[in-house]
Amino acid sequence: MSEFGEAIIQRVNNSELQKPSNPMNQIINHTVGEWLQDFDDKDFMEQFFLQESTGPYLDLHGRDYGIIRKIDESDDDYRARIIYESMGHLTIEFLKSVYDVKLYTLVDNFDATANTLVSDNPYLASCYGFMGTADDTVKNILNKKFVLGEEIRWL
Repeated sequence: MSEFGEAIIQRVNNSELQKPSNPMNQIINHTVGEWLQDFDDKDFMEQFFLQESTGPYLDLHGRDYGIIRKIDESDDDYRARIIYESMGHLTIEFLKSVYDVKLYTLVDNFDATANTLVSDNPYLASCYGFMGTADDTVKNILNKKFVLGEEIRWL
């Protein structure tokens, strides 16, 4: 007998159903009642919260924010990226840590075939903007998500 099955049977106002020998009593107790008894809702309920969710449930949170998991990305890294990207703050550290963009000080008349990058100083404030390197997917995401204007010249 299951606790949940008995509770269901008690709610149905039928004296025959309340007899343990009744076949319907046994069906309710050994199917729905047992399933409800074994159901662990604590772990399931935690999946509704971004900070606690894991695996495919975390992927669902990511889809809600329009952020797809990278190949072989751990739950912790993916969760941090969802949080950072949903905040939407465009800072040098954000671009470096979330999107793995390499930023350099913008140099006038830079020719990628003839010149090398002149600085990788992340603390240098550039009033002229930055040069950046990233793969095409990241560039497309950033160009759609943020108005970069002349702040970053992609190499």
